[in-house]
Amino acid sequence: MIDIKADKVLIKSIAAAIETDFRHQLEGKGLVLEINVDDNIPLTIVTDTKRLIQIIKNLMSNAIKFTEKGKIIVAFKPVPGDNKLLMGELDPDSAIMISISDTGIGIPAEKHNIIFEAFKQAEGGTSREYGGTGLGLSISREMASLLGGEIQLKSEVGEGSTFMLIIPLELKDNQLMKGSRVKGQVQGTGYERAIQRVETVPDDRDGLNKEDKVMLVIEDDSSFAEIMKTQCHERGFKCLLSSTGGDGLALAEKYLPAGIILDINLPDIDGYTVLDTLKSNFRTRHIPVHIISIHDDNISGTASAYTVGYLRKPASKEELDGALGRIEAVLNKKVSDLLVIEDDKYQRENIVQLIGNNDVKVTEAVDGKEAVAKLKSGKYECVVLDFLLPDMTGLQLLEKLQLEKVTLPSHIIVYTVKDLTREECDKLHKYVDSIIIKGGKSEERLLDETALFLHRIVSGLPQRKQEMIKRFYDKDSPFKDKKVLIVEDDMRSAFSLSEILRENGMKTVNAEDGRKALDILSREPDIDIVLMDIMMPVMDGYETMRKIRVQKGFRKLPIIAVTAKAMQEDRDKCIDAGASDYITKPVNTDRLLSVMRIWMYK
Repeated sequence: MIDIKADKVLIKSIAAAIETDFRHQLEGKGLVLEINVDDNIPLTIVTDTKRLIQIIKNLMSNAIKFTEKGKIIVAFKPVPGDNKLLMGELDPDSAIMISISDTGIGIPAEKHNIIFEAFKQAEGGTSREYGGTGLGLSISREMASLLGGEIQLKSEVGEGSTFMLIIPLELKDNQLMKGSRVKGQVQGTGYERAIQRVETVPDDRDGLNKEDKVMLVIEDDSSFAEIMKTQCHERGFKCLLSSTGGDGLALAEKYLPAGIILDINLPDIDGYTVLDTLKSNFRTRHIPVHIISIHDDNISGTASAYTVGYLRKPASKEELDGALGRIEAVLNKKVSDLLVIEDDKYQRENIVQLIGNNDVKVTEAVDGKEAVAKLKSGKYECVVLDFLLPDMTGLQLLEKLQLEKVTLPSHIIVYTVKDLTREECDKLHKYVDSIIIKGGKSEERLLDETALFLHRIVSGLPQRKQEMIKRFYDKDSPFKDKKVLIVEDDMRSAFSLSEILRENGMKTVNAEDGRKALDILSREPDIDIVLMDIMMPVMDGYETMRKIRVQKGFRKLPIIAVTAKAMQEDRDKCIDAGASDYITKPVNTDRLLSVMRIWMYK
């Protein structure tokens, strides 16, 4: 959801903001900044200042990125009378044009439309000199629509580019993006409007009591939400409804529901990102989540490990009832069964004491043969497996179980002192949810991972164990003075990431492309972890990671791929190129720090 709050704003104040934000940056690159305000435009306009400046900043950032010499001109002027490209009902006489012209590389005519799509660039290949536009132009175009206007482009290869933002002098209801629900009211001399989410079925949030069992349904289809609400009531649950992922996360944090029904295809952020965020949050990670979606059921291993079930739409009443029943079964289960496969008696007893409690029954096995027998005769929600067993490796055990068609437990954690090779890790990930190398804070992580997979509420654990998990999530201790290399060509993203990391006690070094990243690593081999963008100029993230991995000193250096490409094949491509892990943009801070924490412990 985006709120549009329009007030009167001075044109000169916008011009001054551009001057302040970009003058130093352009001078550092040897470029000239020129700002012109035409005398024939009003002194003020009525619009959303925040969104307007955001659009201008996006256009300015791209202009700087694609311009090596010359100047950038920002002009505020009337819309020319011969402008034939305006969409909708916008009247040129009641609009203003803000143009941003550069002397950069220019854009071929056939690329004028596609560069407004996410991550497009005018040139291809990993050796290209310039990167793509990221999400900047795509978002800017949508925001221009929200402000009742549009963005136009004039450009030729080698002749520079001019992006023209055209918006009304006064934002009116009928100029907002089609399909949005608008609520407007006059306040003083300006307007205040909010784009409302799609109306959903009324839920039970206003009548909740402490003893109520609450189910959160994150679903943008109001008809399906109505059905789920009825199903929840029939099973004795009060129901919270959210039509967006962002609202759903806020409701989960506020109400801590007993369970969550989650759709994947949401209007703001996809359901996998919502799931990832829930499970990265100390307060919500124990909540059982069941996915119900029109997507096929070939979900990724991580998503599968984090959920209690997956149901594809359309679903019958009995199937929906079964989904709620699976969540209920998790909630009602008093004792969970855990199998620990470890030959060292001292280590095995430590694990039992660490995880065992009244709500967890621990069974032990000392070698692969005994483990096979236990798994054939009993059902376990989770297994903690040492890699080095007397009669076989942990990998051989898993392969043997698969060969003998033994149903594997829902969750398997490899907990070992062995420094596993990349090949061993790749093979293990076909079977296991998590690999923990014994060492600093490994006990805390093991306790936290088993609590997640067994859906244990942390507040119900003994105080000592609660403190262990809280220490694991302490943002200061694991990151203090760690050195992070941020490889990112978008200055906005790089600045944002640097701020987050410095707030958590880390030191940051920035590189605009892969080649500069390699230069920095050669000079500063004490880098602790790398955050690697994928779509970059000169040398992209894939090629950069491959070149890092061939260097002996950096084969174990944690590299986290940070990219807005979110498909499973994109993740696989990053891992194949040498990434240790993968997170998507927009970056969730808790998720980022959680992933960094894990790899720093390793």
